[in-house]
Amino acid sequence: MKSKFLMVFKLSLLLLSLLLTGVAVDVFAQQSSAEATELPALEIAQDATEDDSFVYSPRGRRDPFKPLIQDKQKIAKKVNKRSAKIKGPLEKFELSQYRLIALMVVKGIPRAMVAAPDGKSYTVKVGEYIGLNDGLVRNIETKIIAIDTNGLRVEKSPDRIVVEEISIDSYTGSETKENRYIVM
Repeated sequence: MKSKFLMVFKLSLLLLSLLLTGVAVDVFAQQSSAEATELPALEIAQDATEDDSFVYSPRGRRDPFKPLIQDKQKIAKKVNKRSAKIKGPLEKFELSQYRLIALMVVKGIPRAMVAAPDGKSYTVKVGEYIGLNDGLVRNIETKIIAIDTNGLRVEKSPDRIVVEEISIDSYTGSETKENRYIVM
């Protein structure tokens, strides 16, 4: 009898503990939800008291509603290139492929001799076109040597050909002029 009574007592304690645990879980769940509803109300009250100094600016940011991959429109215009009929042998190669060989002055006009990648050499004077991108020779500069205050020899500028190329900026679409150089 005692063993039966002990067994019933153990079962009732087990059931009571399960019942209380379930009730305790419900109570804790209700308390945490009540705290959760009170917490945003406190945050809103604190936000209302602070100074609203942040202002959103979409400048420089991508529009979130536009697709990531889209067809780009060409904004670059074509440069007024010279026709192929009037292009000379100096306009067959890229400007960086030429090499300056010599500088000379003929009848008061400065000239330069350049070596092309095909092994031939050509003379160039101011106003002629050179290179694939319609580069115009603007100046032929010779080396300027000076003596400084200590009596030392100083080279102020190297021997070079100044070539002006006109190109289109791919970002803005405007024409830009860039000076490039052919040096020894």
